[in-house]
Parts: sequence; structure tokens; C-alpha cells
Amino acid sequence: MRWLFHIVSEGTLLSGSYRPPSLKRERFIHASFKDQVEASARAHFPEGARLQVLQVDPRRLDAPVREDPTPRGPMPHIYGGIARDAIRAVLRLDEVAAAPDEVKETRFAFVAYEGMTLLDLVGVHDPLSRIASMGFDPSATFEIVGATGPRVWTSGGAELVVEKVRPPLDAFDVVVVPGGPGARALTRDRAIVDWLGAFPTNRLMASVCTGALLLGAAGRLMEKRATTHHKSMGLLETYGAVATKGRVVDEGQTVTAGGVTCALDLGVLLLRRYVDDAAVRSIVEQMELLD
Repeated sequence: MRWLFHIVSEGTLLSGSYRPPSLKRERFIHASFKDQVEASARAHFPEGARLQVLQVDPRRLDAPVREDPTPRGPMPHIYGGIARDAIRAVLRLDEVAAAPDEVKETRFAFVAYEGMTLLDLVGVHDPLSRIASMGFDPSATFEIVGATGPRVWTSGGAELVVEKVRPPLDAFDVVVVPGGPGARALTRDRAIVDWLGAFPTNRLMASVCTGALLLGAAGRLMEKRATTHHKSMGLLETYGAVATKGRVVDEGQTVTAGGVTCALDLGVLLLRRYVDDAAVRSIVEQMELLD
């Protein structure tokens, strides 16, 4: 995943969602990767123009980004507005060379609670955490946080205890919610639903199994395709979702996975978002997953 850069005239208003006039006309916002910014400035602005460059975080875009063919080769286009918190810096043109190219330090949160299915959580956590443990991005973090209390799982004399209970989720880039027998009851717990619902909608929230019901209760599934455990598919429409069979259903910043074994599928899909193909292959081979 690479940082995106968008060039604007100095003094451009950036309050709220950024939606330049070109978006209505062309249906997308022009962007560049770091090594393309100077050429983009020469191609689209007169010499001597006073310019600023927006450094855009692709993890905080709720619009698709596509690399479309152009006369200068494939260029990233953002098919929608840019949320204000996706603009991580406003740079001078001569500062772009010192800006990062590859997105690092992604912060993942895994929501745990009494009554969850442990494999729902671990199946996603294990492949993703290898981003750091296998050295692809040691600065990435993977926190398990409690929704119901510090003790989130017990079985056969073992227990899982977490340090943080319902921390502010806006500190994270990605939130993953597992399912389990306790999920349905939590959909009626207003404190937990409000906590999940406060996670910014322009960032990625994913679920496994009946964790989708919690996403639905938090308002994340309205008019979106979604999946869950096959015995709970009929409940998705309660939350305005379009029930869709599939091991993983990807709706951009909302991703749902089916029953428990689909957690690994979700983990691999998310790997493809945050690391390059070579890293994905290394992780998948190390885990002996069929890919």
C-alpha cells in the first residue's frame, strides 16, 4: 500500500470532505504516487503556480482507488470524496521527496468479548500479525481489546485476559470483530453498540461469522452486501444489509466473512490490502495455507 498525493492550488479550502469540481465532472479525483508528483504538477498546472500537495492516507478512504490507464501510464484515481482525516499532511512541492512512499504503522484492533469463538479472532489475527513478526513492517501493531471486560474468553482451564477495555477505536486504522454464541446478546447492549458505532466509517471494519450482526447493530451494513454464518443469514436484513453468500464479502471499508473457518480467508484478504504480493506469498507459504 502506497501513500497517495493530490496537488491543489495554495489556499484550497479543506474543511469537511474534500470534493473538488473535477469530481463531479470526471467522477474521480486525480492522485499520484510519490515518484509521479512533480510530473503531475508540470502536466496539470502552469509554470510558477503556487501549489500544495495533500498527502492522502489510503486507509482512510471510503471511496475506491483504481489505477487507470492515462497517457503517462497507470495513475491512481479516487472515485469519491476524501474525508478530512484522510489528509494526513499538506506539503510544499519541494517537501514531497522527503515524504514516505509506502504506508507503514497500520494499527489493528481485534475486539474480544465473553461468548466469542476464539478461532474467529485468532484466524484473522495470526496471518495479519505476521506482517510485524516476519519483518515486513515491524511498526504495525495488533491489539486485542475487550468489549465486555478484561476477561474475554475461558475454556478448559485457560483464559484470555486483555489490558484495555473499550478504548477509543479512532486510535486504530482497522477493527476486526469476531462472532460467537455471545454476539446476538451484545447487539442489544447499547454501550457496546455505540462504542463500535463510533469507529469512523471511512476506516476498515471487518467481521467473522456472527460478528456481522454487531457490525449491523452499529450501522455499518446499511445497503451493503454482507455475509455471516449460514444459520444467521436471515438476520442480516434486519440491519438493512443485502445478505450475500460467500466466504468473504468485500464492500471496501466494510468486509464480512462467513463461519469460523472463513477467518483465515479474511486474514489473507486483509494482508493483500496492507502488504505487497511478495509479503503475502511469504506469509501464506509460512502458514502452509492453500492460496
